[in-house]
Amino acid sequence: MLFVKTFCLPAALVAAAIAASPAVAQTTVPLATWGGANHIGVRQFVPALEEALKKAPSGTVTFQHFPGGQLAQDKDMPVGIPMGQVKFGWITVNGWSGTVPDTKFMDAPTGLTMAELDTLIDKPNGLMSVLQKKFSEKNATLLGLADLGPPAVVSKVPLKTPADFVGKKVRVFSEGQAEAVRAFGGSPVTIPFADVYSAMQYGTVDAAILGFQGVDSQRMYEVSKYVLVPASFLGTTMMGWAANKPWVDKLPADVRKALIAAVDEASHSNRKAIVAEIDDLTKQYRDRGLEVTILKPDMPEFAAWQKATAPLLKSTLAKLSPDVAALIQPKD
Repeated sequence: MLFVKTFCLPAALVAAAIAASPAVAQTTVPLATWGGANHIGVRQFVPALEEALKKAPSGTVTFQHFPGGQLAQDKDMPVGIPMGQVKFGWITVNGWSGTVPDTKFMDAPTGLTMAELDTLIDKPNGLMSVLQKKFSEKNATLLGLADLGPPAVVSKVPLKTPADFVGKKVRVFSEGQAEAVRAFGGSPVTIPFADVYSAMQYGTVDAAILGFQGVDSQRMYEVSKYVLVPASFLGTTMMGWAANKPWVDKLPADVRKALIAAVDEASHSNRKAIVAEIDDLTKQYRDRGLEVTILKPDMPEFAAWQKATAPLLKSTLAKLSPDVAALIQPKD
C-alpha cells in the first residue's frame, strides 16, 4: 500500500500542474489551393510550407490544406481574399489585374529571363516589396511570389522571330498575347486549353501559345515539331500566395512572424523546383523529337523580339504606376 501511495502522489501533482498551466493558444493556418494535385504549386509548395511552419513556436500553429478549389477557385481569389472569405490562398498574380492594376506588368513584353525576374523580385525595394504595398491597399497581404515561367509557342514550322508569325493563326490565352500576335502580322485565336490538341491536329491554328508545362499535359509532341520559349516577350505567369490583411494583422506576433518566414522559405524552394522541372521537361521534349529553343539575350533572335515588342512595352509602361514601371523599364 505504501508503494501505491508513493506512486500516485506525483501523478496527482503532475495532473494538478497541467490543469493550472495556461493552454497554448492555437492558430489555424488554412491554405486554399485549386487545380490538379500534380501541379508544382501544390505537390511541392504545400509540403514545403508545412515543414517550414514547424519552426513556429511549439504547439501554436495547426496547418490545414484545402485543395482542389474546396474553398475557392483561382478566379475567386481576387475578391475572396480581400473580403475575408478566404484567409490564405494560392493565386495567379496575373489574374489580379482588376483588383491590383499593376499586376498587368506580368503580361508586358519585358524580355526578362526567369533568373532576372527572380532577382527583380528579391532586391531591396524590388517587385515583391512594391507589390506588397499595392496588395495592402486592397486589403490583402502578399506573402510570396514564384515565377512559373514564360509561355511557350508550339508549331509545325519554325517560329523563331516575330516576323515568322506573319499570316499565322495563333492560339492565345490573354489579351496581351493577342495584341502581340496582331502586331507581328498574325491572327490571334482564342481556344480553350482542352481544345488545343485538336486545333493543332486539324490545322485550326498554325501555332499555339500555352504554358511550357502544358506541352506535356496536352501531348503537343504528337501534333507539333517546334517549341519556342521567347523569354518573357509574351509575358510570364507569376504565381503567389496571399492572405486577408485583417486576418494576418490579428495573428499573434510570433505566429505572424513564423507564417511570413515559412511562406518566404517555401516560395523560394518552389522557384528552384520550377526551374528544375523546366529543365527536366526540356530534356523530355527533346527526347520525344521536339526541337526546343529557349530564347536568351546572347542569341541573335533576341534583338528582333526586343525591337518588335518595344511599342507594346512602351504602351504597357504608360498604364502602370511609376514605381512599378521604373522596375521593368529597359535600361539604355
